[in-house]
Amino acid sequence: MTFLDAYAKFGPDTMAIAEALGIKEHEADRLINARLNCGYAERLHARRIKKIAYAGKEPFMSEWAR
Repeated sequence: MTFLDAYAKFGPDTMAIAEALGIKEHEADRLINARLNCGYAERLHARRIKKIAYAGKEPFMSEWAR
């Protein structure tokens, strides 16, 4: 079983993931934190891309003002 399989099955339960993977609980906690940080970074990056793409305005707003 991989970490992602265990995370999908047990959620952020460090004890269950550690038992399923045969690792120590603090290692499972580190993997969970890395997974959560990665998801947060992806969401943050997506918000930045969206703001940059439209520069704070809706697309084609200049055409509506004519």
